[in-house]
Amino acid sequence: MKTLSLEEYLASHGTQSDLAKALGIQQSAVSQMHRSTRTITITLMDDGSILANEIRPIPARKAVELTASAP
Repeated sequence: MKTLSLEEYLASHGTQSDLAKALGIQQSAVSQMHRSTRTITITLMDDGSILANEIRPIPARKAVELTASAP
């Protein structure tokens, strides 16, 4: 098993289309992941399969401050 960043994978192992086919997604989704600032890792499994994971902080979204308004 070997883990690479999305950028490392695309630079050395294949195209966005190849990765999309292996993951069962559209090429445009891979392109969007590549252009974003998201932390995407690609894991090359020993059996030849490929997994993709996104590492996100918890909570992933900033909390919105709620203010009570008096009528």
